[in-house]
Amino acid sequence: LPDAPVVRLTTEQRTKISTTIRQSNVRPATDVNFNISVGTVVPRSVTLYPLPAAVIEVYPDWRPYRFVLVGDEILVIDPATHRIVAVLDA
Repeated sequence: LPDAPVVRLTTEQRTKISTTIRQSNVRPATDVNFNISVGTVVPRSVTLYPLPAAVIEVYPDWRPYRFVLVGDEILVIDPATHRIVAVLDA
């Protein structure tokens, strides 16, 4: 399996992304029974949301990706593989 690309974000980028996602009114996932770490495959039963445009502006490589909120963490997910590519603090 190819490794997920390493995501390098500045503190400013992280803050902008988490602020944007917190404001998006997405319902956090509950009943999470998978490891919250990069490379984990998320079950298909988990609802994935498109990343807001403001997040794509900060990190254009994420355009095709989706996200889910779990507790106080944002999981960025590749919808093709359902693999977590990044975990950020919400």
